[in-house]
Amino acid sequence: MARAVARLDRDTLTGLERPAPDMLSGTHALTVAVAAVAFHYAAFVPDVRLLVAAGDDGAKDFVVELGIDPALSFAAHAERIAAGLRPHDGAADADAPDGGPVHRLTIGARVAEAAEEARAEGEADAHEVTAPGVLRLDLDPVDGLVVARSAAASDPACAALVEVFTELLGRARREPHRAVGDCPVLSAAGRRRLAEFNATDHDFPAETTLHQIFRDQARATPDRTAVLTDDTSLTYAEVDERSDRFAAVLRRRFGAGPGDVIGVLAERSPDLPVVLLGVLKAGCAYLPLDPHAPALRIQDMVRRAGARAVVGPDRLTEGLGLPVDVLPPDPPEDLDGPLPVPPALGTAGDAAYVIYTSGSTGRPKGVVVEHRSVVNRLNWMQRAYPLGSDDTLIQKTPVIFDVSVWELFWWMFAGSRVYLPPPGAERFPLALAEAVERHRVTVMHFVPSMLNVFLAEAERGGLGDRLDPLHHVFSSGESLSAQAVDSFHRVLGGPNGTRLVNLYGPTETTVDVTSFDCPPEAAHGRVPIGRPIDNTRLHVMRHGQPLPVGVFGMLHVAGSGVARGYLGDEELTRRRFVPEHGRPDTRMYDTGDIARWLPTGDIDFLGRQDHQIKIRGIRVDLQEIEQVLLEAPGVVDCAVRLDEPGPALAVLRAAVTGSDGLTRAGLRAYVAERLPAYMVPATYDRFAELPRTSSGKTDRRALAEDAAVQARGQRL
Repeated sequence: MARAVARLDRDTLTGLERPAPDMLSGTHALTVAVAAVAFHYAAFVPDVRLLVAAGDDGAKDFVVELGIDPALSFAAHAERIAAGLRPHDGAADADAPDGGPVHRLTIGARVAEAAEEARAEGEADAHEVTAPGVLRLDLDPVDGLVVARSAAASDPACAALVEVFTELLGRARREPHRAVGDCPVLSAAGRRRLAEFNATDHDFPAETTLHQIFRDQARATPDRTAVLTDDTSLTYAEVDERSDRFAAVLRRRFGAGPGDVIGVLAERSPDLPVVLLGVLKAGCAYLPLDPHAPALRIQDMVRRAGARAVVGPDRLTEGLGLPVDVLPPDPPEDLDGPLPVPPALGTAGDAAYVIYTSGSTGRPKGVVVEHRSVVNRLNWMQRAYPLGSDDTLIQKTPVIFDVSVWELFWWMFAGSRVYLPPPGAERFPLALAEAVERHRVTVMHFVPSMLNVFLAEAERGGLGDRLDPLHHVFSSGESLSAQAVDSFHRVLGGPNGTRLVNLYGPTETTVDVTSFDCPPEAAHGRVPIGRPIDNTRLHVMRHGQPLPVGVFGMLHVAGSGVARGYLGDEELTRRRFVPEHGRPDTRMYDTGDIARWLPTGDIDFLGRQDHQIKIRGIRVDLQEIEQVLLEAPGVVDCAVRLDEPGPALAVLRAAVTGSDGLTRAGLRAYVAERLPAYMVPATYDRFAELPRTSSGKTDRRALAEDAAVQARGQRL
């Protein structure tokens, strides 16, 4: 059982009352109100349900149900508690399927001490915590002892509950009429702790552009192989010369220069690095376009980005009706004869690329990222996981996704090389294994769901020996499961010594902002997303306040990686890129992700805010259910969705992949043992593999289509 202990300071303790029999004492009601707010933070619930045991013997039970309003004061919440207080009649039950967790609060002389003594002697007390997700707080108003417990073996929420309660109680005693949301919850020690976690300042070439770094490397190692495919290779000198010429073509034909955007509609080929470096050398930003996207979507992106031109082969650009001129990636008429080598155009503050991401309005939004941000991100990666001249990095992520950025440019920071497999090869584990073996690929990236597929095939097909050159595998884009980490170390980490690194970061913060080296020991629960990278600060916020370790809130990112904003959308930029807490002259990005600090300084990622649903008024995160399913024997991958066939009917449905022995009864029993009844899926469909989007992520929209599920899945 997890527990945390503290003692109130003398100023806070002075004036605390023993609870009166009717629990309507003003000071006591205020204490209960503060406790409710503390549970609101520590348990990450908007509405708090408490079973309060009062009196010196802790025998008088009351029920408190309180919706926390950050605009109301502690005193106002205390008045609402006093008005709505009712004796416990057995209706409040932490295990009730139709209700959320009912947390425990005991207040009385020696209650906390007696519970501690019972724990030390191996005895249970009347209000012991046994249900998952339930927290208990004991307060002795005489000697100030505060103890928090949960049924989990380890739970940072216990220490968070104690820290938030003790901090808020002192503030509420001094300022009872202060709004809850306006009251800081961090103690002085908590502020110092977070400052240590965010101490990430590190020197990097902040005034250098990406293309200047490449040019310097090309001059240092001109004859070293830079770009490699199955059919050809290019040296650093060849890539440098060709990209110089391409930059000259852009400037001569279109007058392109700093501030301009050039669309790039291309598949993987030796021309891709040449074109991208040429665009950057011309001082422009590149706009990656999806060759498989509808013509109207491509037209819309090109138009909204104000692109000066689009680069792409005829077979991809014909018939698209692009609103600007098109340039082939290898225009022979312009590359013949002398062309002046352009000077190093652009600065570190200029845009390097514009990548469009999906938007809640139905139209994608263009994220503008500057050279300085990319250089910081890649400089950190080279410092943390250094490449050498013998390393080969595989570039397999479609360029419309920001993971491609480090695949496309990191290698040049070390004089390494990049291998570009044929388009589509990234979907086939055997093709990837052959590429690793043939080209001695040492670094690779996977979306977690594709990593599961790759590892299963590698284990089934005995591909471990062919993957021996790999020394690093990076994973990002989805939550990495403990099951995937264990599989990785069984298939690659143990036999080959390959390291697995979990990365996290939104497009708006330059690819990745945290990293976690997955240890070889067996993983349990959620895999952390890690600590902030160089020159990055993280803030977990709620009600505008930074939160202490162990408390879930909305994750915000500040530092060198924060993007310029959304192209042509100043209003959305202002809403999502807000002044940094404590540094109003800098900005931080509101990720929309729910996370918390762990005592180790790592970040525990719960999921997207919009992955949270409500069932009968109870907030449920689908990823929490998925995490439990992934730990079930025989399950390889899964996705859970909410089906609402009627206005008052909500059904959780699970899609799984795995062994033929999976059964509905077995899966349901496994989940029911670990989650409340309202979080147990009602149906289970087994697939050979889950449907994927073009980026390799689970296609949740396809899973919501009954016809697609019936055609591809099997109801267990």
